[in-house]
Amino acid sequence: MRRVVVSPHPDDAVWSCGGMFGAWAAGPDALTVVTVFDGGPAAAVRRAEDAAALAAWPVRAVGLGFPDAVHREDRYPGPLSRRRAVHPDDAGTAEAVAAALAPYLREGDLLLLPLAGRTHVDHVIARSAAEHAAAGTAVQVAYYAEFPYRPPLPGGPGMEVTEHRADFSAWLRGALAYRSQVTEMFGGPLRFGRALAGHARTPAVWREHRLAAQDSAAAK
Repeated sequence: MRRVVVSPHPDDAVWSCGGMFGAWAAGPDALTVVTVFDGGPAAAVRRAEDAAALAAWPVRAVGLGFPDAVHREDRYPGPLSRRRAVHPDDAGTAEAVAAALAPYLREGDLLLLPLAGRTHVDHVIARSAAEHAAAGTAVQVAYYAEFPYRPPLPGGPGMEVTEHRADFSAWLRGALAYRSQVTEMFGGPLRFGRALAGHARTPAVWREHRLAAQDSAAAK
């Protein structure tokens, strides 16, 4: 199965579910990572870090080039723009992201999206835009919990939990390539490594098996 991981920013995909990348990228063209908000001159360092990190696995890396929330005029003042409702002026942003993502999706793909609970507004936009891009297609959808945010606990029937099962040392090496964020958010590699090790013990992906059946029933 071909997988497409939607990463709101450089680092989100690798930090959150890089423990699965070794397994997911086992075949040719098996794994694509699409980073949404990696645009603008201010993001040059983070784009370079992203390229270095993703080079640890045989993945296809795509950058959509949209600017981070803090660079979209004055819509989201404050640190990290966390826990904010989507600004009305960002409705067009979500539509543009969906249109830019659609060409990278194929029938039968598994699209992996951030859970986007209690997190950065860009994650919310990336999730909703990707869901819109996949709506009405044969693309399956699953969700991953973003590190270092604390996700809401999913539940309900039909939920499959996939555990991280790759070589942790390879994951950590890739994750540490995001030096600017490791330093800014954790103060250095030691604290970051401990936090990532804790995250590695949590579920990697939640997949709703009933989605395809529900979509099929709704189409009738």
